Amino acid sequence: MIAKCVPNASIVEICAFGDAEIDREAGKVYNKKKFEKGVAFPVCVSVNEVVGHYSPLPSENTTLKEGDVAKIDLGVHIDGFIALVAHTVVVSSSSAQVTGTSADVILAAYNAINASLRCLKPGNNNYSVTETIAKVAGNFEVTPVEGVLSHEVKKFLIDGNNCVINKETFD
Repeated sequence: MIAKCVPNASIVEICAFGDAEIDREAGKVYNKKKFEKGVAFPVCVSVNEVVGHYSPLPSENTTLKEGDVAKIDLGVHIDGFIALVAHTVVVSSSSAQVTGTSADVILAAYNAINASLRCLKPGNNNYSVTETIAKVAGNFEVTPVEGVLSHEVKKFLIDGNNCVINKETFD
């Protein structure tokens, strides 16, 4: 799907391709016993200020443009055990280096997730992870998005009760 994120590419077609790939690849594994498997969360391609979870209707005709920051996220499952993945790509027709705010945001997100994962250990709480995200974002002079939660994943449950908030707010 990363290779399909080029200027003028249809987001609907990228998402449909990704969902079909999930079903096709899931169909190749664990076939000796009947397991429910495939898409746990539809492929989403969220562009620029759209933070996440944009999976357009087939009737929409949104396309990618040169310089767009596209966030691809999806989920697969086998017997209800879910794996979620995401990747950010800058849409470009060349191999030009990404600079400026786009580069700062991408590097901040990358470093924040790596630092946050190191915080997930006994004795720490969700607030320590949120503080870590804030510190990393501050180093890159960017701001985490309000209202974004990272949830515990359980069998057949993509948004469990235990979660980490991306940015602490008064509300």
